[in-house]
Amino acid sequence: MTAQDDEVALSLARLRRAGWLPASDLPFAQAEERAAQAGRQVIIADGEDGAAAVAVLTWQGTEPAGSKSSPWLPRRTLPANATKTLVVAHALLTDPLASRSAVTQVQVLAVIRLLTSRDADSWAVPALQQVLPQAGLLILLDEGWAAGPVMRAWDPPTRDVMRHAARRLWEHPMWPVTRHG
Repeated sequence: MTAQDDEVALSLARLRRAGWLPASDLPFAQAEERAAQAGRQVIIADGEDGAAAVAVLTWQGTEPAGSKSSPWLPRRTLPANATKTLVVAHALLTDPLASRSAVTQVQVLAVIRLLTSRDADSWAVPALQQVLPQAGLLILLDEGWAAGPVMRAWDPPTRDVMRHAARRLWEHPMWPVTRHG
């Protein structure tokens, strides 16, 4: 194994662990070839608002289920409340009548309150501030939360599922004024 092979292996390990890396930190051609051997692919997601491009490690095709036998291959899953928060944030970011590049914590909490008639501060705030950014799904910008590198690199089936979930929220009678009223 050469020093370059070691660098590629280390970069892929960091990429796998973090979910994303600055694209400049990755020997892309070698990493892409090595990832393909394992059924994975490296996608470069353009940075938003002048941010540097990032590399994201995804599966070729749909992500396989976690393994039930040794060696264990667990999948990183989001807690249920983080998933709810992600769906609301995604719906706000992609609402075709709103044209937003970022959403604030206040907007996300207000929509959850409108849709559920309950406060979500105890679970949505930790999801916005910790869980979703750590997963690379959202990033904090000056104006609020924007799509993170992992969200920007979603595969088509994931995009379709999230678009369907967002559409269902947009059609809800309590969806904010941008759609109803």
